[in-house]
Amino acid sequence: MSNLSVAQLGGLMVPAVSTFTASGELDGAAFQRNLDAHLSFGMDGVLVGGSSGESALLENDDRRQLLVWARERIPQDKWLLAGIGSESTRLTIQRARDARDAGASAVLVISPHYFLKRMTEPALLAHFRAVADASPLPVLLYNMPAYTHIVLSPNFVHEMARHDNVIGMKDSAGNIPVLQQYLEAQSDTFKVLTGSGGTVVPALEAGVSGAILAIGLYAGPAVRKMVDTYRAGDHAAAAAMQASLTPLATDIAGAMGPAGIKAAMDLVGLSGGAPRSPLLPVVGDELETVRARLGAAGLL
Repeated sequence: MSNLSVAQLGGLMVPAVSTFTASGELDGAAFQRNLDAHLSFGMDGVLVGGSSGESALLENDDRRQLLVWARERIPQDKWLLAGIGSESTRLTIQRARDARDAGASAVLVISPHYFLKRMTEPALLAHFRAVADASPLPVLLYNMPAYTHIVLSPNFVHEMARHDNVIGMKDSAGNIPVLQQYLEAQSDTFKVLTGSGGTVVPALEAGVSGAILAIGLYAGPAVRKMVDTYRAGDHAAAAAMQASLTPLATDIAGAMGPAGIKAAMDLVGLSGGAPRSPLLPVVGDELETVRARLGAAGLL
């Protein structure tokens, strides 16, 4: 975990997009340009291979290469998280080892969900415990029901929080009452971060340690200002900023996923580009929606 401690797990991070050339290969120069911009906006760390990074469409070699490129840009005192989740416990553990070799600080693990009816709480506990036992890097749980159709229960989170190698979780559901139950597990050794750009200020009010936000990819300075304003004690001003930024989260990242995120990044002068097949770029009315939301927030 380099020189980072669990106590430092927090702040504001972004889930980097995976940039591709026209032929669908990785574009390292574009990827690193984006990272440089995110860091210049004051981000405290980066997640590589998360949902916004088209994790389900990345090959194992892609994941390793992206992490190597990221480590070249991310200082050792900032977090480099690696999304490693897969449908297979065995493959997830292998990806954890690859992430260590590539220089990641910790790993983020999403629930297996293809065999949805069989992903009972005992099955999930067995999977996550096996990964946490074997991972050479600290583990964060990832609650992303929009994609997995599984909500990690508060009981599950409390149980996993006791594991010596589980240091936190990213909750992207945006369900504040459930988040408050997750937060009951927060301690010196387990931190809860929000991944919901539409409910950042309510999550901060509830007590999260930090955030990993897709809206930070295309509205970085505005998101940084909102979090800093809240931390400085001006909660009313932060809530007003949240109201203006919420449509950027719900109507772009939330509704359109990586394709919408990439379109927004292109429009604000960063490198988005096309998503990898089978995802299609946003066009027509959707692209106009992205442009309108960015314009209404004063980002164009």
